[in-house]
Amino acid sequence: MPLPLAPNALTTLDDVKNLLGMDSSDVDEQRDTVLTMLINGVSSWIERLIGRKLGKDTYVHQLDAQGRQELILLQWPILSVDYARDTSENKVIPPDSYSFNMQGDIGILYRDKGWPFRAYRSGLAYDVHNIKRVIEVKYTAGYVLPKDATEEEPATLPCDLQMVVWGAIMQEFALMQNGAQGLKAFSISDVSWTFDKEPRQEWLTTIGLYARL
Repeated sequence: MPLPLAPNALTTLDDVKNLLGMDSSDVDEQRDTVLTMLINGVSSWIERLIGRKLGKDTYVHQLDAQGRQELILLQWPILSVDYARDTSENKVIPPDSYSFNMQGDIGILYRDKGWPFRAYRSGLAYDVHNIKRVIEVKYTAGYVLPKDATEEEPATLPCDLQMVVWGAIMQEFALMQNGAQGLKAFSISDVSWTFDKEPRQEWLTTIGLYARL
């Protein structure tokens, strides 16, 4: 039984096989299992560096905004918001009082009058302590991954991220094929090979564009 793609896989087996010059209809269980393992591993590596899930999903998070106008969500790009609720008063915040049209691609809900702020105060100076996460938001965020794409809902994962996925998989697969894991440079007579197992700087730069600083 072939190894399945992980839920967070950022490319498909057919795409990888095509990039490697293989016919997507050519089935080799051992090779295809190795490629699937690489897809799953590279996808998890990229998500870990970015610091969030990339696939489209729905989340319910409790957050604090400390009275600011910008509420920073944990996942993005924001696709829709089911509700935002002040849990301390059990009141739904009117949806026409906030928007993500301008900053949804970096995961921010903006509200002109500011978001509710709740905290405990204590001490002689009555200082603010223990900020409460009283804003509960249910929202959908993320990209449609290539493996989940349909005609009605095509893939939206940025092309530059896909290029990083493909490049890292092809690099690792080439190292395996050449039996040169960990080899930096090697030469015999007038024949030489050079492999660089370290991630390319341009890959890390691209990944950094999708992480929140």
